[in-house]
Amino acid sequence: MNALIEVLDRNLEAMTDISLAHLFKLGLKHDIFRRLTSGATREELLAAIPVSNRDYLGKLIDTYVALGIVDESDGVLRVPGFSYEFNLSAEDAGRLLSDWVQVLEEIYKMADYAFISAEHPKILMDFDKGADFWDMRLLMELNRIYRQLLIDLLGLEDGVRVLDLGCGSVSPVELGDAVGPNGKYVGVDFSPGLLSIAQTRIRNARMDWVLLREMDIRKLVVKNTYDAVVMSFVLEYLENPGAAVKKAIGTLNPGGRLAIVEPFRDNYPLIAAMEFFESLTREFVRFPSSTEIIHAVEESPYDVKVDTLGKSVLLVTRLV
Repeated sequence: MNALIEVLDRNLEAMTDISLAHLFKLGLKHDIFRRLTSGATREELLAAIPVSNRDYLGKLIDTYVALGIVDESDGVLRVPGFSYEFNLSAEDAGRLLSDWVQVLEEIYKMADYAFISAEHPKILMDFDKGADFWDMRLLMELNRIYRQLLIDLLGLEDGVRVLDLGCGSVSPVELGDAVGPNGKYVGVDFSPGLLSIAQTRIRNARMDWVLLREMDIRKLVVKNTYDAVVMSFVLEYLENPGAAVKKAIGTLNPGGRLAIVEPFRDNYPLIAAMEFFESLTREFVRFPSSTEIIHAVEESPYDVKVDTLGKSVLLVTRLV
C-alpha cells in the first residue's frame, strides 16, 4: 500500500481514539456515568446535569449510545460496561504525526464552551468567523500529506486541468502549483473567509492559472470538464453526498480521475466520537460510508471504475 495512505489512515484512527478518550473525560466531568449506574430516563439525566445547552448534552448522550458506552432500553439509560484497547505498534509509532494533537485539544476545549452556549465566542468552528483557526487546521502536516497523495494519485503536473470542490485556504496554492503554469486549477468553496486567505496567497505567488469561486457545491452547474477532480473532507457537510459525487463525475474528461478523501464511517468503528466534536461546525452532517459513495458512483450514467485505497480514499476513473 502507498506509504502516504498508511500515514493518513493511521492518524485518522488515532484521532478517533483520542476523541473517544475525551468523550470519557466529558462523561466523568459531568458525572454522567455515576448517575447511570442504577439507570435513569433521558429526561431525568438532562434535568440532573447543570449545563445550559441541553441540546448539546443530548447529542453527547446520543453519541454514547451510538458507541455502545451507554445502553438505552425501554426509555432507560444505563452503563452496560464498555472496554476499548488502545494499541501502538513500533511500526505505527513511525507513522503518527504530532501537530494535529494540539489542534484537536483546542476543539475539545471548545466543546466545554458549547455546553454553555452553541454561540459561545470561543467556539471557532465557523468557517468564516473562525477562518484563521480553520486555516491552521488545513496547514497541519497530516493535511499536507493527503494533498501530496492527491498530487500523486491524480497525476497533477504542468498542463493538467483540475477542479477542487471544497478547496479551503491551502489546496489552491499546493495543488495549483502542481499544475502550473500551463494547466488550470479551479477551487470552489462556500466560505468567503477561507477563499480570502487563499486569494491572498495566490496573488502573492502570482499564480494566474488559479481561479477561485465562492459557491455551494450542491448548486454546481457543469459547464467545463477537467482532467482531475478533488473532493477532500467535504462530503461530511452534505445531506446527500452521493448526488455531489455524481455531479463531480460529470465534470471529468474521459480518462479523468476523481479522488475522494474521507474517514469513511464503515472503516472507522469509533467515528461517532470524532463526529461529536466536528459537529461544533454548524454545517457538519456526518462522515459518509464508503459503501454509499461507491453505490452513488456505480449509479452514475458514465462508464467508471472505482478503486478503494486504504480506509480513507476512493479513486474514480471515468473510462469513456
